[in-house]
Amino acid sequence: MSVQPLERFTRWKRGLLAGLLPLVAMAAAQAQETDRPAGVASLRLSGFGSLGLVHVDAPDGWGYRRELTQGGSGANWRHDVDTRLGVQLNYSVGSQFELVAQAIAKKRGSYSHDSDALEWAYASYRPNADWTLRAGRVNLDAFLMADYRNVGYGFTAARPPVELYAMLPTTLDGVDVARSWFQGDAQWRAKLMLGSAQIGDFATADPGRVRDIAGLMLAREEGGLLMRASASRTRIELDLTSAQAAVDTLAQLGSLPIPVVADQARLLRDRLGASDIWATFLELGLRYELADWQWSAEVVRISAAPLVRQTSAYATVGHRVGDWTPYIGYGRTRDAMPMMGTPIWQAALTPVLGPAGAVGTQMLGSLVTESVNRSRVQQSGWSIGTRWDFHPQAALKLQWDRVHVQAGGPGLWTDASGSMAGRASVATAVVDFIF
Repeated sequence: MSVQPLERFTRWKRGLLAGLLPLVAMAAAQAQETDRPAGVASLRLSGFGSLGLVHVDAPDGWGYRRELTQGGSGANWRHDVDTRLGVQLNYSVGSQFELVAQAIAKKRGSYSHDSDALEWAYASYRPNADWTLRAGRVNLDAFLMADYRNVGYGFTAARPPVELYAMLPTTLDGVDVARSWFQGDAQWRAKLMLGSAQIGDFATADPGRVRDIAGLMLAREEGGLLMRASASRTRIELDLTSAQAAVDTLAQLGSLPIPVVADQARLLRDRLGASDIWATFLELGLRYELADWQWSAEVVRISAAPLVRQTSAYATVGHRVGDWTPYIGYGRTRDAMPMMGTPIWQAALTPVLGPAGAVGTQMLGSLVTESVNRSRVQQSGWSIGTRWDFHPQAALKLQWDRVHVQAGGPGLWTDASGSMAGRASVATAVVDFIF
C-alpha cells in the first residue's frame, strides 16, 4: 500500500520542525542587530549534521544500528544509520546566566517519545570562571564523548564505537555542578551529577529509566593528553507489564518439586523479572592529540546483576597527513552473565500438567530463553577508514567495519537469533558538517 509523503513524517519530526522554525527566525533577527552593548542578552544559533550511506552484509534479517535508541532494518543499503540534523540555541544574559536548547532529528526506535528529539534543555549559572551549575536536560558527562557523540564533525571515525556507545544513555534529566582549576600546566575538572535517564532497546519496548543517579567525574588535561574517570550509582527501573504473565508462570514453576524444571525456571525468572535493581557504572577514558597523531581509548564496566554484568572497551588511532586522517580502531564488549541453555521440560512436566500443558510450558521456556540470550551483547569489531577535511566546516569519512557477534550476544542488532553467532561487514560513507 502506498504511503503519502506527508504521512511518512512521524509526529516528533513535525513537532521538531514546527518548534525550530520560529527559533531560527528569532536567531536570524537577533544576528542582524549590530553594536550590541556588552553584558546584555544575546541569542546564538549553531548546528551540525551528518549525511550518511551504509551498506550492511550480515546474516539474513539482522538489522544494524549505531545505538539502541534506533530502529533496525534488514536492508543492505541504509541512509538512516548516521544521518542526523541538530540545531542548538544559546541565550545568554550577561556572563553568568545562559539558557541552552538542542534538538536533533535522527532515526529513532518505534517506542521513542516525542520529547526525545529535545537532546538538551537546561539553564546554566556561572558565579565565577571556576564554577558552573546546570539544571534541566543536560548531557550525561560520564563518558569520553558525552559532549559531542552526535556531532560527527567532532570525532575522527564515522561514528562512536558501537561496542561501547550503542548502549549508553545520552542525556540526564537533573542537575550537575562542575568546578575547573589549574595546577601548573594541567587543567583539572570535577563534576557531580544527579538525576535520571532513559535506557533500553527502543525498537522492542518502552524505554526503562535509570533513577537516583549519583555520579562523579574527574578529568585532567595537559599537553594534548586528556585523562578522565567517572563513577555512578543508579537504580534501574524497567516496565515488565508485557512480560508479567511469563514472570508469574516461571515463579510458579520454580516452586515445583521437580529440580530439573524448578532450578532453570528460577534462573529464567531472575533474569526476565529484573526490574528494580541497583547498578554501578565505572569509566576510564584517554584522548591524546599531539602534532599529527590522534588516539583515544575508553573502558566502561556496568555491574547490574542479574540483569547485566558487562565490560566494554575500544581504542582508535589516527594519523593526519595534510587534509587526510587515516585511522584504525577496535571495540569489544562482553557480558559476564551466562548464556542460558534452552530448557528441556516437556517430559518432566507431562505427568503434572498433561500433554498440552507441558507443550505450552516448554514453548514458554524456549521463548524466554531466546529473549534473554538475544538481549545480551557479546560483540567485537575492527574498523579501518579515513577522514578528509575538504572544508573548514565539513569532512568526508569512508569506513569499513568487520564485526563478530558470538552466540548469545546479538543485543546490538534487531531481529537476530539469540543462539546464533554471526559475522558482518559494514561499509560507510558519511559527510559531517557544522554551521
